[in-house]
Amino acid sequence: MKQSRFIHSWPRLMKITDASSYIGTSTTNFQRLEEKGQLARPLIRGGERLWDIRDLDEHAENLKRKDEVVANDWTGQAI
Repeated sequence: MKQSRFIHSWPRLMKITDASSYIGTSTTNFQRLEEKGQLARPLIRGGERLWDIRDLDEHAENLKRKDEVVANDWTGQAI
């Protein structure tokens, strides 16, 4: 039987490998998202970089869906 990498209970703070798995991307892409400012910066604990699960959830909640129209800041405002 093939062993699954599924984690049943995610920790509150995660290292990059778990954090990238949690949002469904590679560690390389996760680092790119962080560098672009699309992810919250990590927390530091004794030199260890950790991501908070709440920040990762917020990132996922703020993603737009395919073909979703994004409202601009000027909608409904007179010029």
